[in-house]
Amino acid sequence: MLSARNIAALGFMTFAMYLGAGNLIFPPFLGYQAGEHFAAGMTGFLLTGVGLPALALVMVALVRGSDNLTAALPRPVATSFWVMVFIVIGPAFVIPRAITVAYQFSVAPFWGDSGLAIFTALFCALAIVFSLYPGKLVDTLGKWLTPMLLAILAVMAVVAFLFPGEAVQQATGAYKDGAFAEGLTQGYMTMDALGSIGFGWVIFRAIQSMGISCPRATAKYTLMAAVMYAVAMALVYLALAYIGATSANLGERFTNGGDILTAFTIAHFGTFGVLLLGAVMVLACLTTAIGVTTAGSEFYSRTFKAVTYRRSVWATMLVAGLVANVGLDQLLAITLPAVVALHPIAISLLLIAPLRQRLSTPAVLTVLATALLFGGIDALHILGAMPAAVEPFFTQYLPLYGYYAGWVVPTLVVLAASTVVCAVSGKQAKTCVAHATDVA
Repeated sequence: MLSARNIAALGFMTFAMYLGAGNLIFPPFLGYQAGEHFAAGMTGFLLTGVGLPALALVMVALVRGSDNLTAALPRPVATSFWVMVFIVIGPAFVIPRAITVAYQFSVAPFWGDSGLAIFTALFCALAIVFSLYPGKLVDTLGKWLTPMLLAILAVMAVVAFLFPGEAVQQATGAYKDGAFAEGLTQGYMTMDALGSIGFGWVIFRAIQSMGISCPRATAKYTLMAAVMYAVAMALVYLALAYIGATSANLGERFTNGGDILTAFTIAHFGTFGVLLLGAVMVLACLTTAIGVTTAGSEFYSRTFKAVTYRRSVWATMLVAGLVANVGLDQLLAITLPAVVALHPIAISLLLIAPLRQRLSTPAVLTVLATALLFGGIDALHILGAMPAAVEPFFTQYLPLYGYYAGWVVPTLVVLAASTVVCAVSGKQAKTCVAHATDVA
């Protein structure tokens, strides 16, 4: 049995892996745009932005490990899926973006663009040191880095509530008439559910490193970590969104959450505010980089005999550092469609998990193919690459297309139909066996 301190550390570790720069930058802008409809917008955002990732962790716990989510798939298909996931949430997308965002908010205000290479080397070195010892990840993230990050965020939240800006302004954009729906959409677009299935590898390993080997106990502590993550992340989101909602007096019209946070910290903390915000961003980006590096290396070392955990850590961070300094924009243009397309597949695997004993392999593949097909359509829509000739058709006939979730209804329909077909086929097979026995 884990002590209360270790359980808290596990929850902090889980929270830290999710809290990247994007999670800090977007909520202030949501609050700024939602204005008077703050409550409706944030409710929708929390349902999908926090609820979906938490649900993903619950499903990982129920199937007792992320690798079991793909147990029903042919091994080559499952392996290919995981490789794609860990490439896009690792060195090809998440880590390079974390490096550049951390630099933008910490060193760039003082040095400009000239120090990116040096900063990248230091950032990657720290991430490598922490990632090389996965057995100590709970201590690293849960007992040291995350409390530091939360302490700084708590100071910002207290200042925001004690010294609020102007009264909440009127809602703008899509938040005028559909704040709840827009919040749902934006929460879904964080795509943290994709990270959840990867982080499951880390959480299970962390629990085992604390002396817990019983599958039932491991699942229980994973559920507890999911609850603690959800509560902590919801509170952070609410505080950051409140900063945005009361920031109209901090400057001219804002175009992103990063500018809002910068204006807020400078207004309340002066030049020290730049350092404060920089510390928050660096810690948030570092903990996320450590989490995804550890998750990917755990997978590679378990799946490929020729790959060791240590080599995978080094390779991941070296590639990420190179990408961050050479060709990040070009690579993001390539990998972003992959991220958008993989997200529906990840959620579909979570939906399939409770039904996997009732579905045949062909049925599972059919559901995932449906999610991939319509997820690809959503990817084209999100990226603004949908051909004008077919745009009206999807807008009119594909449910939720306008909310970038056109894959949901077709996938649910195919999943329901597959479940029914497999159930009927199973009953018929049992009847035939019983009849054959009677005849014999």
